Amino acid sequence: MKFAIALGLFSALAQAGLAQKCIERPSSSAPEELSTSTTDIVYSAVPMPSEYSEPQSDTAGPSSTAPAMYSTIPMPSNFSETYLDTSEIAEATTTTDAEEATTSETEEAATTSEVYVPASSSSSSSADASPSASSSTGSSSAYYQITLDDLNKAVPDRAGDDSCSAATYASECATNSRAVTAINNALTKYQISGRGEAVAVIALMAFESDSWLYNINHNPGNPGQGTRNMQMYTFNSEYAQLLYPTQVAAATAANASGTASQENAVLDLVLDDDDSFGSGFWYLVNHASGYYNNANKLRDGNSADFQDYITNGVGATWTNDRLTTWSTVNSALSS
Repeated sequence: MKFAIALGLFSALAQAGLAQKCIERPSSSAPEELSTSTTDIVYSAVPMPSEYSEPQSDTAGPSSTAPAMYSTIPMPSNFSETYLDTSEIAEATTTTDAEEATTSETEEAATTSEVYVPASSSSSSSADASPSASSSTGSSSAYYQITLDDLNKAVPDRAGDDSCSAATYASECATNSRAVTAINNALTKYQISGRGEAVAVIALMAFESDSWLYNINHNPGNPGQGTRNMQMYTFNSEYAQLLYPTQVAAATAANASGTASQENAVLDLVLDDDDSFGSGFWYLVNHASGYYNNANKLRDGNSADFQDYITNGVGATWTNDRLTTWSTVNSALSS
């Protein structure tokens, strides 16, 4: 009984002491109240880095305790207060402008240096394969050309300026000094770059016209046959129609169709030097196109190719006299 009373008394005293502790005020070093701001809690929970100190005076210079990522990166020694070298900028700008100007000039040169190349024709009767007249304005240096000295060796009978004086048809005869200009014009107009092609056509025309002696067929005197290539009327009519369609129409209207006078009137349209000496090259391009710019035909210095051209490209009879003419021309013209 006494023990129970003592135990109860001890329990009461213990509860009284615990209550006393619960109502004591916090120590003066603790904050009197907690902030209810979420922002205050976030920032107050982040410790300040130990290297930060109180702000330094403006005259004291940079603090030795500045954050490492700024204080350990040295400023480049060639930087001035402006941090930019304006002379280098000016030089770079000048260089860029020069490069752009060079690029522009190159593109312009590439644009203006284009050369017209006629489309190849698979048809031997198409006049469309002929390079247009406007294409002859290109630089002649791109195509094969001959000199008067070359032509005098190739066609020696017309080397002198008086070499036509004894001709039966003097108005038809042409000296080499006249022929060389017309031939070079044709080489450019019809874009002949292969020496083998030039030799073949010049040799053909020299043979057919008896070294530029004739421009019209006199034996047997076929109407409409002529030019230095001595073409038949069928080809001359097509040739003239391509070059002078209006004049051909007038000549046809003024003469009875199919008559010698009509055919000769059409022939007259293509007897000037440029057209007459150009006729052989026109024929190559339009009626023997398989031989034109073909690496396997009319090869340089190949007499067999020339014989093939005469018999199969032109449709004429092969003779040794043709071979002799070709050999003389081939030996004379510059490589």
